[in-house]
Amino acid sequence: MSAGGSIPYHLRQNKAIERNLFVDLLSRIGRYFNVSDFQYIGFGGPFLEDFKHLHSSLRISNMISLEMDHNVFSRQQFNKPVSCISLRNESSAEFLEAYDFNSAENLIVWFDYATTQISEQLSEVQQLIEKLSHGDIFKITVNASPVSLGHADAKADILPRRADEAKIRLGEYAPANIQPNDVNTKNYPSLLLKSIINAAKHGLAGDSSLVLEPLASFVYSDGQQMLTFCGTLLNTNERDSFYEKTRLHSWPFYSDCTQKPKSISVPVLSMRERVHVESLLPGASAEQIIDDLKYYVGYDEPTARNEMGNFISFYRMFPWYSRVVV
Repeated sequence: MSAGGSIPYHLRQNKAIERNLFVDLLSRIGRYFNVSDFQYIGFGGPFLEDFKHLHSSLRISNMISLEMDHNVFSRQQFNKPVSCISLRNESSAEFLEAYDFNSAENLIVWFDYATTQISEQLSEVQQLIEKLSHGDIFKITVNASPVSLGHADAKADILPRRADEAKIRLGEYAPANIQPNDVNTKNYPSLLLKSIINAAKHGLAGDSSLVLEPLASFVYSDGQQMLTFCGTLLNTNERDSFYEKTRLHSWPFYSDCTQKPKSISVPVLSMRERVHVESLLPGASAEQIIDDLKYYVGYDEPTARNEMGNFISFYRMFPWYSRVVV
């Protein structure tokens, strides 16, 4: 819970973009629900960056941070940026067991898992959904690196062994017929996405009044490949009105999650490069930008073109970082 949070956001530019996309999504949902009155529950990490951002951007003032590492919890007590954050030295499992979910009108819950314990995490997703109600929003982030299923060695092909391990770890939430190619680096996030959705549907079993609405899914890497999924629960008779008022179907990053998660991978640009590239936007294509620069930024030219295309999509969500003397 605390491992990923120890990495500063300025070293995780792809995650920072993904976080800004989440805020953008919540602001659009705010056309239907007053998200400022929602309670936010998440993993704050030592710096509580997400909490500060959600408070400043959306005026959410009822917040709970979960942290099971006592030393990180102590850092949170020192670093707490606003008084409206309630700090709890407990795990998400402990919280799910003890918290009265009827005490708040509506919730935004982000379980941003840093470990690779996918079996326990999927079980928690089911438990969480069982406790949520109409209008509640949830977001799940998991490690999507297939290396967690087993490292390559001198033995037979690693993919069949990883596929067998995935069947065990994903358990009842696994899609049928997992194939070796489902656990390569490119496809493993899609396998996990299906499993998360299955876990959420298990949580709704027996409640015909609510429907699960997937809203967005992204895959990104800042050292480790990560998958994130966001959805909401709606009364079946309010689904059409929700999409009409939020206009989420017109949001460029909306996804019903029947396709692969959208990749967030942008080039590492100098400040001068970024200023120049943004001066060409929104009109220029990736090819035109690279032709204008007369060089590419990336490991190779195909990767550079793909990442520049992503930058064009996400540049408005890309934060600026600079040195500040305090």
